[in-house]
Amino acid sequence: MDLSQFSMGTKLPLKIPAAWYPSPINLPERKAGKVYVKHRYALDKTPIIGLRQAFARGIQPASAMLKEPLRYHELSDKNGVWMTDLPEELFQIEEALAMIKPSGRVLVAGLGLGIMAKRCAQIAKHVTVVEINKQIIKLCAAPFYKTVRADIFDYLNQHDIDPAFSHYILDTWRGTGETTWWEEVLPLRRLIRNIHGAKPKIHCWAEDIMQGQVSVNLLGPHRHWHYTEFPPSMSKKEVAWFFKNIGLPEWEKRYGHMIPMIPRKGRDLP
Repeated sequence: MDLSQFSMGTKLPLKIPAAWYPSPINLPERKAGKVYVKHRYALDKTPIIGLRQAFARGIQPASAMLKEPLRYHELSDKNGVWMTDLPEELFQIEEALAMIKPSGRVLVAGLGLGIMAKRCAQIAKHVTVVEINKQIIKLCAAPFYKTVRADIFDYLNQHDIDPAFSHYILDTWRGTGETTWWEEVLPLRRLIRNIHGAKPKIHCWAEDIMQGQVSVNLLGPHRHWHYTEFPPSMSKKEVAWFFKNIGLPEWEKRYGHMIPMIPRKGRDLP
């Protein structure tokens, strides 16, 4: 696979090393219950930064030209695709690792194909993966890290987790819309900050895409759905503060009453 040539509009403000794109996994095609690992092939061209991510982040999309078919893994169930190891997703993983530099004790929520867990295990002291689905664990777990079968909300509510994790890497959702952020991402961020404060680093998959959508509504004058309690037309500074301080005491004082902390019951273990 040749990823040295990129198709894009203007100069990309990100460095994209080609070495990031060989997948670190090699899983056989197989099935467990209703979950599948399949092999697919990308031909001719494959996205590195997709249109939606580029638009949400205010950057240029980019694609890699392929000189030969690229085999990739696809994790799916009856409801659709959960994850692949296409270059676009590998880029998101490596960009996240470069940004948060996981070390010490790392919690990965959502196993997926096991790429993030394996990469973290290569650079961190200890990695615990929390995955709710036993079929995904059977198909994709590896011995490089500890795997716990549990709902992530139940696991995080165990206040006796000791010692605390230094890094939380969260990916337990399928969508990338603003509703997913309000109903999945925000509650997880808030719960971690409520328990452990500002010290742990938190990364949520595709949150840049989701926050781009949320920002538009926080900055604008219209209030609907999740936004009805917020003041109209928040400033960019206020929006940045809102995202940065989720779950910390001053944030709870300012915004907690607008976003009730509804007790979240753990989902049944499939």
